[in-house]
Amino acid sequence: MNKLLTLLIFAMFAFSVFVSAQSEGVEVEINEIKGVITANDVAEYDLVISNNMGKDMDFFVAKNFYSEKWRVAADPYFVSTASGFSRSTKLHIGPTGFLIPGDYKFVINIESRDKSYSKEIPVDVKVVPFGDENVKTELIVEDKIDPRLGSVARVSLDNLYNFDIDNVKLEFNSELFSFDRDFKLKANEKRVEIFQLSFNEDAKLGEYKFNAVVKTRDGDYILGRAVEEVILSPYSEVTGKVFISNKFNKKILITKENTGTEERKEQVKIELSVIENLLSRFNVQPDSIDKVDGKYLAEWKFLLEPGDRKDIVVTIPYGTYLLILLVISLLTYITYYVTKRKVVLVKKVINVTKDREGIRGIKIILHLKNKGNKAIEKIRVIDYLPSLVAASSQDFGSMKPTRTQKSLDGRMRLVWDFDGLGRKEERILSYIAKSNLSIIGKLLLPEAVVEYQTGKKLYHVRSNKLTLLTKASAKEKKS
Repeated sequence: MNKLLTLLIFAMFAFSVFVSAQSEGVEVEINEIKGVITANDVAEYDLVISNNMGKDMDFFVAKNFYSEKWRVAADPYFVSTASGFSRSTKLHIGPTGFLIPGDYKFVINIESRDKSYSKEIPVDVKVVPFGDENVKTELIVEDKIDPRLGSVARVSLDNLYNFDIDNVKLEFNSELFSFDRDFKLKANEKRVEIFQLSFNEDAKLGEYKFNAVVKTRDGDYILGRAVEEVILSPYSEVTGKVFISNKFNKKILITKENTGTEERKEQVKIELSVIENLLSRFNVQPDSIDKVDGKYLAEWKFLLEPGDRKDIVVTIPYGTYLLILLVISLLTYITYYVTKRKVVLVKKVINVTKDREGIRGIKIILHLKNKGNKAIEKIRVIDYLPSLVAASSQDFGSMKPTRTQKSLDGRMRLVWDFDGLGRKEERILSYIAKSNLSIIGKLLLPEAVVEYQTGKKLYHVRSNKLTLLTKASAKEKKS
């Protein structure tokens, strides 16, 4: 019995030694060629199998490996190794989809075809980012923004993966706004997301950080980011209004108002014609008036502080000057109309009779004319003859005087009365004045007079005087 038990124990020990010898008769060595990769690369290892089993053996490498995100391939995957020899195979491990950078562990199974040998070999693969970003992110926005007008921001995305990224979240925010967008990025896709930016009226001016962050939707991993410093800048906005009135007097009103937050230099120019330059009146004198191409250019330069307003008024009083001219013309016309002679009387000598010693007779014409636009009633013409000459009833033409009178000093007064004188009507009164003695030297014929009444006013109009000379060299003159 004791012998049987000892034999059994010896057999079991021999079997364990045999199995151990079988295991130790195969050696597997794995050498890393490329174990750190990006998600677009493939890791590579050199796998060496040494057969010390005392017989030829065939091995399968990674025969039944399966993963949704990884592909493992051995080249060759079936390795025949003679006893006492070693054979190597290339082991390639690469992702089949999107992977977050990190350390990944695999177990590769090596099994003999006769199933007498099987061993699991651990393999480590490290996936690193492509650089600072796995999705290249660029934020495109103005560095200075007028908060009243808003702006447009663009986030440019470039998927560096050779695989689709199904769950992408883009966060774009600052103290002034916040945007979130979810979408899918295709393999190597380039995409631009556009954001319309508007700001509250009470937004404070100053510097802000605009942040764009691209991450997986669960937020576990940041794929890319971009930051820009943006200034909500002070602004100068000047509103201008121009009002032109072309009524009685031309008026130009230019209003400049600074509704911005910083001061602004302003310039106003108005073009004037020569006449306008002479007539123009300004509420604020221009800084300069220059003649350019036959016209005048009035120019103002000034500084507007925030909230300031400047009104420039140019008045060109055409109407006022025209009215003044009209009044002067009217007064001139009235004066002329009032003062002009509506009835004109002209006295002429048309013939002189002389003897050797002097003048013996003269023929006189009185030319009466109504220059007015209305008829005149009751007109009287009076002429005077000096004491040396006289006229008898036979000496008058067709129109004889109403009466004749002679004064104590010998002068003669001739009177013609007419019922009226029509508009533009003329009358010719003629007579011959004779002297009993020859007149030597000068003979002065006094002015004749016309009397007429318009309304209640009585008018007297005098004719010219005449002077006759009796010297041989003298000529008849009209004074």
